[in-house]
Amino acid sequence: MKLTKSEILTFLGIRNPAQKELSVHPVTLRFTGEMEHFEKDFLDDYFKRIIGPFRFSLLLAIIFYGSFAALDAIVIPELKYQFWFIRFVLVIPVILVLYILSYSRFIKNYLQPLVSVAMYLTGLGIIAMIIYASRIVERDTYYAGLILILIFGYAFTRIRFIYATLAGWLIVGTYEAAAIWLTQTPTEQLYNNNFFFISANIIGMFICYLMELSARRDYVMRHLLEEEQDKVKAANEMLEHRVQERTAQLTRTNRALKKEIEMRKHYEQEQAKLEAQLLQLQKIETIGTLAGGIAHDFNNILTPILGYTEMAMEELDEESTLRYDIEQINHAAIRGKDLVQQILTFSRQVEVEKKPLYLQEVIQEIMNLVKASFPSNIEIKMDLDPHCGTVLADTTQIHQVIMNLCTNAYHAMIDRGGILHVRLTEKEVDAEKAAAVPNLEKGNYVLVTISDTGHGMDHATMNRIFEPFFTKKEVGVGSGLGLSVVHGIVKSYKGAIEVESQPGKGSTFRIYLPRHGKGPSDLFTDKEVLEKGKETILFVDDEEEITYMGKKMLENLGYRVNIQTDTRKAVAEFEANHDKYDLLVTDQTMPHMLGTDMARQFRQIRPDLKVIIITGYSNSISSEMLEKEKIDELVLKPIKLSEFSKVIRRVLDKDNTAVM
Repeated sequence: MKLTKSEILTFLGIRNPAQKELSVHPVTLRFTGEMEHFEKDFLDDYFKRIIGPFRFSLLLAIIFYGSFAALDAIVIPELKYQFWFIRFVLVIPVILVLYILSYSRFIKNYLQPLVSVAMYLTGLGIIAMIIYASRIVERDTYYAGLILILIFGYAFTRIRFIYATLAGWLIVGTYEAAAIWLTQTPTEQLYNNNFFFISANIIGMFICYLMELSARRDYVMRHLLEEEQDKVKAANEMLEHRVQERTAQLTRTNRALKKEIEMRKHYEQEQAKLEAQLLQLQKIETIGTLAGGIAHDFNNILTPILGYTEMAMEELDEESTLRYDIEQINHAAIRGKDLVQQILTFSRQVEVEKKPLYLQEVIQEIMNLVKASFPSNIEIKMDLDPHCGTVLADTTQIHQVIMNLCTNAYHAMIDRGGILHVRLTEKEVDAEKAAAVPNLEKGNYVLVTISDTGHGMDHATMNRIFEPFFTKKEVGVGSGLGLSVVHGIVKSYKGAIEVESQPGKGSTFRIYLPRHGKGPSDLFTDKEVLEKGKETILFVDDEEEITYMGKKMLENLGYRVNIQTDTRKAVAEFEANHDKYDLLVTDQTMPHMLGTDMARQFRQIRPDLKVIIITGYSNSISSEMLEKEKIDELVLKPIKLSEFSKVIRRVLDKDNTAVM
């Protein structure tokens, strides 16, 4: 497990410096509260860090302040000597003296106030030039120099905020007093100068404030990091000491360590195996979700095919060649419906439906698929008893069982070829045989035997073949779930599996399924009768093909039908003509409104309204919701005319009071 830096520091009992809040006075920026003890050390550290840049800024100040003497000679030549006197006799010597004093060891405690004074004096020199210049020129051209002084003082000298602000506002105040009382500055120009001058001062304050705040924050971070480094160093030393002790102990207990390492490797392998199993389960879950979506769409496609073919067969004579062709289309659609059911059953999206099955038919269908997919070097033999009884099972699950066993046989013989032999017989199990096979009881069984001449299995492998995810195949060839699924299905039918195998001699699987006395439910069925009526039905589905098919289907049964593909229009239609409808038939999943929501809204107007919900996917509506909304019937797509006619008739013939 990967730990973050914060988690490591917490584990070691070390505070994360990034979580420390800066505690300073909002104006002076002095450290306060629990950080008050930082102030003295910070000032010492700050002096050491700024003294070099500070001296450089003083030299720049001398150069720039002196170089503007050329501007004096150009702009106001009449006063150039007076201005030069201010620059070179009064101001620059002060800056130069401050530069020299910066090398004194006593300057640290007085540097900030002296810089503040020097900043004010440089500004005072410019103000003096402005006063002199106002006697000759009408417009004040030197106030811009004050802005440069402010920028230089706030940003370059590294002066602390409180001292820089004091000097800045003294310069502003002195300029205001001089402009008002000592010069004839026009009011408009005074406003203009003040706007830029005060703005520059405030901007400089922000710059200086943020610079000092950043310096203080950096100092705190450095200080805290140094503390944490000391703690980490101490922790490392402690850990090293523990490692030395542990090393001595491990030297004395080398055998125990070796065993522990082996166990750890085993656990890591088991963890990797579990992770692979989890990934496989997630893939299976994804396939199940995909299967549900495919089933919904495929059922919507099959619904009009089944409906129209059934209606066409009703209109054609029994001897008609066209009727035979349409019957084949209808049978193909029914097989498609069964295929969807198989997909949903395989992905655990619906409950299995057990019914009496003749395994001869199921095995024959599976072996047709097997023959088409197996290579020519694998010979397939079948020995199916045509008089074998039925079993009570789900077709899809029986398909899974036999297909999984055939697939395993294929993998066992793929290299050298061989013979796959499938047999079906009845078997009466006595007490002796029942005791020899786990989960097998006395009684009559249908026995499916699948044998191959592949590489076989040793005893250790045979003991684990029914464990989930156990496989000896290459990565990507098998999931290790096949035989565990087979075992689970057979056990759910109260059956048993017997396995015989030897390395190099192939394997034999015997599936015992309890024999059922009754034949398949679909062997002998009477001709389906369509039940008719004269009631009025509102049929709602967002698929146009289904609504048109439903309208024609129901009208052929004698009903009056109004179809809607838009739920909003359906609501408007019912609100306008709610008295004429006897039944609402609606899809569950539609844009703007679910079928159950529509039923609830309609019953607020017509409490006695009968409702049938149709859906292509049973999981789209729960049994609890059906009961809560008092839905009369749930019909799964694709709709079969004969079954649908009976459902409609059954719902309409209910007593209204029994429904509500």
